[in-house]
Amino acid sequence: MLKLRLAQRWERLGVRDADVGVMLLFALLAAFLAWGAYEMAYPEHGCMRMGKGNSGPLQCDPGELMKEAMWPMLLSALSAYAVLYGLWGWIKDMARPLTLDGDTASAPDADQQGP
Repeated sequence: MLKLRLAQRWERLGVRDADVGVMLLFALLAAFLAWGAYEMAYPEHGCMRMGKGNSGPLQCDPGELMKEAMWPMLLSALSAYAVLYGLWGWIKDMARPLTLDGDTASAPDADQQGP
């Protein structure tokens, strides 16, 4: 039967509270930026003021709105990459082989010890 020993692997990861906090912040940032890009690209009434407050020109061209929404979407993808990079590091750490204390066959110089 396949024994993955997940408890030992999880213990080897140690405390990752700071990593979890940073990944949650980046995930939240990615979600808000993606939501903002969607709201910019598909406004509720079809047009959007492109400026601070209500002072900018009214923009109704879907191509222009998509072009303006590209920047928040790129920042969202960059934030999502940071989250995936952290998760990939955890996956690599969990997949590393476990070393047992009493296992001499896995020691590098076990068969080359001489007098």
